[in-house]
Amino acid sequence: MNNKEQVHKAFKLLIVVIVAVVLLVIVIFGILNLPIQTDDWGTPLSKIRSLLIDLDDSSGALKYSSEVVFRPGDVLTASTLVERLSISQDQICMSTGQFAEDFVNGFECIGCEDASDNQRLVYHGSSNQVTRIAVVCDVNLEELNNGIEEYKLENGEGGWEGTSIKDACRVCEGKGKCCAFVLERS
Repeated sequence: MNNKEQVHKAFKLLIVVIVAVVLLVIVIFGILNLPIQTDDWGTPLSKIRSLLIDLDDSSGALKYSSEVVFRPGDVLTASTLVERLSISQDQICMSTGQFAEDFVNGFECIGCEDASDNQRLVYHGSSNQVTRIAVVCDVNLEELNNGIEEYKLENGEGGWEGTSIKDACRVCEGKGKCCAFVLERS
């Protein structure tokens, strides 16, 4: 082989190495900047679903989530909460709890007053809102209402106001097991 052929092969090898390095940098940079697509266990949806799973075999127990962040435009629907769970959307009731009278924070519970089986909680606020979520489940509506009173989740010493969780839970009447969740200030 003459020098000209060796230089040509070295040049081709150098081009291949440079292209490989550039592609590797692009891939690494792309991976570092892509959002990771996972079930974020810090979202309100996943926190409530986790509590519902924990309470699946418990009657009358109350569980609280750790702090969760609602972002502007977040919507929680009863149907989404119960996906792949052993209860149906007409066995879920919800309330804005301690945020019911605080219009600055912008929580709205649509379908809660009339016990719709299409209840949904919407956050209309303009900035993130940190809350905790209280969830209680029981074998039927009567027992659930007793638990709501016992845990002071409505208009009691716990400071809950606004949308009546008992009114919202009428959706469970005659459905057996029922689970209620309410928002709490963190």
